[in-house]
Amino acid sequence: MKKNLTALFVIVAAMMTIAISCMRPQPDELIIGTWKVDTIIMDGVDTSKVDLMKLGQALQMQKQVYFVVNENGQMDLISPFGAKTADWAMDNDSLILTATFIDNQQVSKIQFDEITETDLILVEESVNGTFTTKYKKQ
Repeated sequence: MKKNLTALFVIVAAMMTIAISCMRPQPDELIIGTWKVDTIIMDGVDTSKVDLMKLGQALQMQKQVYFVVNENGQMDLISPFGAKTADWAMDNDSLILTATFIDNQQVSKIQFDEITETDLILVEESVNGTFTTKYKKQ
């Protein structure tokens, strides 16, 4: 009898774990919405090799860019230079968003480090250092 109860408990616990994990939103659901840059953290920037004024201007420009991800598979990237529309797809395992811009069919792949209901974290390595950008859902 004790073995039966233990086996039953294990089965029920496993079923609850599966049910709960299936209820958790997937990254392709979490990314739906309007996203704007909240903070940009620079690390490892060699100030002797970088024009700090140009870098500052580029970061200010990036803070003016936002994007809207729609459920219909399209997204809009809005900047001071105008708007661009792309078809998008999200790989839920790798957190890679693939955007194919409609006007020129250019493909851009963005790998996020983290996607939550309120935040997107993007870490980019460049010759100028590491830039961590945190986007907030609006």
